[in-house]
Amino acid sequence: MERIQKRNELTQSQKLMVFTLSMSLYGLSSLAEELLPALSLGPLVLSAKYFAFVPIALCMLFNPLYTAVGAATGALLFGGILAGQFGGFGELEQFIALSLGLFVAGSLVKDPKNRKQIAVAALAGAIIHHGIGSAADVQQVMLGAGELQTVPGLAGLLILAEIASFISAILVSGLLFGLLPVLILVPLLHGKIEPALGMDVRGQVANLSTANEKARDVRFMAAAILLVGIAFISDYLYEAGLNLEWQANFAEAFGNWVLWLNLIAAALVAGMTMTLMAKHKRRSLTAHYHEDRFIQ
Repeated sequence: MERIQKRNELTQSQKLMVFTLSMSLYGLSSLAEELLPALSLGPLVLSAKYFAFVPIALCMLFNPLYTAVGAATGALLFGGILAGQFGGFGELEQFIALSLGLFVAGSLVKDPKNRKQIAVAALAGAIIHHGIGSAADVQQVMLGAGELQTVPGLAGLLILAEIASFISAILVSGLLFGLLPVLILVPLLHGKIEPALGMDVRGQVANLSTANEKARDVRFMAAAILLVGIAFISDYLYEAGLNLEWQANFAEAFGNWVLWLNLIAAALVAGMTMTLMAKHKRRSLTAHYHEDRFIQ
């Protein structure tokens, strides 16, 4: 039993591969956002940034923690720093919102074949991701309400605009480009992509005891509250001008070919990671074969 449990635990190399794959794939979508024009349909704006269903699907198939942090790192690295943009504390708020939303979405799925779990998880992840950003913006409006009193009703209009923006993001990101693709991808890939890491598919791991689950949930809630608080504080510092940001904007200085180079780099990283995964699978299968023969 202990041998089976160990096979379901991620090794350090597997954690790194999951992190790197998520980072590179979400980096590709972040760069696509910069290169592809947005499509406006009335009040809705369809943008390539809503290709977040890729890391959501990965979070539901692999370890949610390393996949979520990898996706947020990819957005920061490929879509920000390598493009010549770093927003300081503003980036921290976005990093926390994205990684927390993805982690919750992945953690809520216990059985990747269960479409109800997938639907609830995808919507919950989108609500947390966009909700933190919208709540931080409303916080800024409330803190600056005194200055906005010169125009009666302006603060209320800004809050309503944030609520409308949040609802629009949930409809587009949560439903159209989140829930629908994930409902197809996750059950389709489940049982096929996980063995590339030499692991049993998710859903076959023995459940934790009730006591362990409660302890884990308490720790997660405490960490989530702390992270949301940090996100709000970082957003406040960013808006207050107490920020260390870097704006080289390589795209304006050298043209969009810089973004295309970053896109190629992200694609190469993803390809190399998947190649390493395939090699790891072959080594793992060979090791398990000899191990089983030795047990017999």
